[in-house]
Amino acid sequence: MTAASLLHRRRNDELRRRLALMRPMTSLIDREILSRSAAFQFDSANWVRMWLDPGHVVASDCGAATAWRGISYDGRLLWLVRHRDKRHGYHSEAACPFDAIAEAEHAWAERRRVRALWPQVEALARDLRRGRKRFEVRLEDAHASALCAVGIESFLRRVGLGRATALPGRAAAMLMRIEPQVGFVILAAYERQFGRLSPDNRR
Repeated sequence: MTAASLLHRRRNDELRRRLALMRPMTSLIDREILSRSAAFQFDSANWVRMWLDPGHVVASDCGAATAWRGISYDGRLLWLVRHRDKRHGYHSEAACPFDAIAEAEHAWAERRRVRALWPQVEALARDLRRGRKRFEVRLEDAHASALCAVGIESFLRRVGLGRATALPGRAAAMLMRIEPQVGFVILAAYERQFGRLSPDNRR
């Protein structure tokens, strides 16, 4: 085993131990056994690489959404909120699973609004790539968008932009070709500078 693979294994072992400690109503001995078992699941949805605990899941009052306890590869304790009718989940750093579900529901409502504007978002991205429009896209726009902050930060790290706090609009539009959800951030940047769009607005 190489030094790199040994370090990777130790890192994963530590993450799994921390996740096991979060399992409620479980003894310390059982948590230690759990951390060494095959109970945890690896997940990489929305660019966030993490371990999930299928035995630590909290359902919303209506039962449509569930929050899964997990820990990311950079050591952040998260809730991955999934909805039975939605493709994309939502990663939340909230301590309370019900707060995480509330965050997710708010984000999903905003995503519905943006989906109605998607032809305009795609047109904005084309104009940015062709130099017809110019505006800055900031990290704060990612946080203000319908995306989870954890997901967009993970994406930026994966494409080598982990320290970026702002990008030219053209660069963001190029990234949208890799990850279409960057369109949510482009729209947030546009609306910050030029006002809120509706399906009847022209850019």
